[in-house]
Amino acid sequence: MTPPAAPHQFFSPDDVLPPGDTLKEQLEALGIPQADLARRTGLSTKHINQIVQGSAVLTPETALLLERAVGIPASLWNQMEAAWRTHVSRTESREALSNHLDWLKRFSLGELVRRGILPTKECTVDNLEQLLAFFGVADPEVAEKVWRSYRTAFRRSTVLKPDDYATAVWMRQAELKARTLDCAPYDRTALLELLPRLRALTIQEPALWLTEVPRLCAQVGVAVVFVPAPPNSRVSGVTRWLTPEKVGVALSDRFKKDDHFWFTLFHELGHVLLHGKRLTFIDDTHRADDTTPEGDRSEAEADAFAADTLIPPEHTAAYRCLAQRPMPFSNIESFAQQAGIAPGIVVGRLQYDRALEWTHGNKLKRTIEITLSGDLKTT
Repeated sequence: MTPPAAPHQFFSPDDVLPPGDTLKEQLEALGIPQADLARRTGLSTKHINQIVQGSAVLTPETALLLERAVGIPASLWNQMEAAWRTHVSRTESREALSNHLDWLKRFSLGELVRRGILPTKECTVDNLEQLLAFFGVADPEVAEKVWRSYRTAFRRSTVLKPDDYATAVWMRQAELKARTLDCAPYDRTALLELLPRLRALTIQEPALWLTEVPRLCAQVGVAVVFVPAPPNSRVSGVTRWLTPEKVGVALSDRFKKDDHFWFTLFHELGHVLLHGKRLTFIDDTHRADDTTPEGDRSEAEADAFAADTLIPPEHTAAYRCLAQRPMPFSNIESFAQQAGIAPGIVVGRLQYDRALEWTHGNKLKRTIEITLSGDLKTT
């Protein structure tokens, strides 16, 4: 898979001329004074002069009058007027955007170039326009309002932090990529039935995850994409409904370990199954400073869903015994085989439950890396 292309750049010539210039040239070629044209069209001489000077709008009604008087089709006058007004508006817009160039500096411009979002690292109006087009927003203020409306990661404070801008880039890349995937309409029952098949993939090679996880999830209306985590971002996953019948789930390689990868996948699927379609859940690696509304247990519920999916209740008793005596590592591998999951996942759970030191057992985890092309590497 290749990352989404940079937004299309529309042709915008710098030498657009007002239709009044063409009218002036045509009148000179025909030998018609402006006063004579005014009599021929029924317009005032002042109005004709304002059109020539570019200070008056050339309306469709006037275009029809000029078509009859000077022989140039009304459609052409309308096209010239539209092009000119667009040029004027674009020039004014670019002048306004020049006051927001500092906003560009909140992003890692080198990373934006590396991801194919910007052509250069220059802090220019051209790059600012291209970044806004990438995000699909009108201006920086609108962009930040959109981000603050998202759940969890952007609700920590009213002032966005540096990692929030990196996360916004990651989220937008994930969204664009997810929108390109063909999916069947969302089917909650089918997704529940799919969970054991997804869980069984944990013991397979990551190369199979790359194809099978998105393929299987697409069949139940879930567009799963893999996008590498940008520097200075703590994001691990996101769940966002793209339409009422299609939900996007994106995973990063924030911790680069298979246990985190699978826990995040099932955590996001927990959001899909348990929580509303109107919410966007952004899961990062530090929640201590979140300002999630009091009483909102959505993250805890998604965590519990992921934990119970990876180690179902029927294996709880055996897991508790393992947690009391996880060493030697063969005990972990034996339990993992019995439970039908990767041993690295068991190590991660034991570490989280403090039955195992964070420095112990990591050799049983597989290291993964998501490339910009969407491939998974493992060691």
